[in-house]
Parts: sequence; structure tokens; C-alpha cells
Amino acid sequence: MRINLGEFLSDLDTLNSEHAFKRKFDSACSALGFDSFTYATFNAEVSENGNLKVPDDIISMTNLPAHWVARYVEEVYAESDPVVRDCLTARLPIRWTETYRANARSTRESQMMGDAWENGIRRGLTIPIRGPRGEFGLLGLYSQLGDKEFVRVTDSTKYDAQVIAYHFHDAVRRAFNAEQDIPPPIPLTEREVEILRWTAAGKTAWEIGSILKISERTVNFHIQNVMEKFGVHNKTHAAAKAMGMGLFAL
Repeated sequence: MRINLGEFLSDLDTLNSEHAFKRKFDSACSALGFDSFTYATFNAEVSENGNLKVPDDIISMTNLPAHWVARYVEEVYAESDPVVRDCLTARLPIRWTETYRANARSTRESQMMGDAWENGIRRGLTIPIRGPRGEFGLLGLYSQLGDKEFVRVTDSTKYDAQVIAYHFHDAVRRAFNAEQDIPPPIPLTEREVEILRWTAAGKTAWEIGSILKISERTVNFHIQNVMEKFGVHNKTHAAAKAMGMGLFAL
């Protein structure tokens, strides 16, 4: 299944309401071979223990059944959805089924995936989105196809879907002036980014100093500077925020 990308992308500039965006993407979703979609964008925050915290000022659009959307929100499933969690560090589309990460889920993640299965959400393609000012977004495309046909459809459309996701995200942010509330990007030095990358990999300040041939005190000095720039209180949060801004990937 193919979509006329040029026509779809050019039409995005004419849309100025949530209804128009949903109607446009509903047709695109069908043309790509999927049954339903969810788009969401927000400024991702990660707690000290690595859990995603979803803020209230989220922009979202979906054509999933209302009862499932209500349950997902009520149970705060976004904070325990393994696909959403992996999107925080992924750059490429994630193809998933009901068995996604089945051997590495927490109890809460298993509950969320089981509940999704019971509500007919069993397989999909989710595209992570990074905005130019640090905002995080994702586009989920859901399918009721059998496994073999689902693989075929996602293989043939995942690149078009990724292009569409980024252009759709850009158009929505422009239309709703969301970027007016987003602070300008925070400049980090190359050394600060390098130290954060090793921090996200689980290295201590002493280990990072040994790797970079600098003192542990210097490492802690850079980490403290970054924490002040980001307005956070621990290095784990700082590293997660930097990853969410697309400054590096593990």
C-alpha cells in the first residue's frame, strides 16, 4: 500500500483545526494500510528512577475507540507503556505486537499490554519524534492484520510513515503555536554532552574521568553545570533530558 507523499505533505500547510488534522490523517492511515492511529507531543520529563512523567499540557489526536482512550488516560498507561518508554531513546520506527519485550516487562508494563490486547490493540508501528526545541512526540499506527500480513505492510510503509510523522508533527506545532511555550534550546558544550552520554550508559564520575583522561572532580563540575542549565536535581534526570532533546543516543 502506498500514499502520494507529495500531495499529503503539501496539504498539511492548509490545515488549521484539530478536526481537519484528524480527518487528514485518518485517510493517510488507511492509505498506509493501518486501521487507526494516535499522535501525541509533549515535553518529556523522566524521574530520578528513569520513569517517564507525562505532563498535563499534551497535544494528542487519535481515532482509537473512546473507551480505550479513556482507560489509557485513567490508568496513566503512558508512564508504563513499554513502546512509549523505548521511544524515548529510539530513533527509528518500532514494530511491536502483543509479545513485545514479553520477557523484560515490569508487572505494570505487562498489565498495560494485557489490557491493550483485551481492548483490541495488539500490534502496531510507532515512530518516535524529536522536535528542534526538545519536545518529544510519537505517532502510533495500529493494525488488525494477521502477523505475516502485518510484517509485509510495515516493511513496505515504515519509511513513508516516518516522513509523514515528522511533517505532521511540524504542522501541528505550527498550527497550534505550541512552540511559543517551549523555551529555546539549552546550549551544552561537547564535553558536557560526552559526559552525559557516559552517565546515561551507567558510568560513575570516576569511570568517566578515567575514560576521558580528566579528574573525577572535573567530571562532577561539568555535571553540576548541566544540572543547573536544565534545572534538574540529579545527573540521571539531566542525562535523560539530554537524550530526549536528541543530543545523543545510546
